[in-house]
Amino acid sequence: LRYGIQGLVIDPYNELDHQRPKSFTETEYVSQMLTKLKRFAQHFGCHIWFVAHPRSMQAYDGRAPGLYDISGSAHFINKCDNGIVVHRNRDPESERPDRVQVLIRKVRNKSAGTIGEVELRYDR
Repeated sequence: LRYGIQGLVIDPYNELDHQRPKSFTETEYVSQMLTKLKRFAQHFGCHIWFVAHPRSMQAYDGRAPGLYDISGSAHFINKCDNGIVVHRNRDPESERPDRVQVLIRKVRNKSAGTIGEVELRYDR
């Protein structure tokens, strides 16, 4: 790859210009796109990170979204190797507005890590 990159971040996924064929459902399109990107990453020996935001959370109660809350398709979860949620409660009235949760929700290769979570604090 140009300049020897070893990682590619796509942030945010929903801002890409998708030209989905009319004959494909969104689920079929996402599945095919993820398969192509996984092959690309394996061929070139690089990592690809998707930043995918949750669909509109009408009944948001301050809790972190789950992997199945990603807008678009369950294939984001089914085909990913690792699923990580980064969540900050934006409610200024919340108990701990300085808290950020990093939740590891999926790890395909168990030698690469484990499911778990960590809490970070930041100083505004």
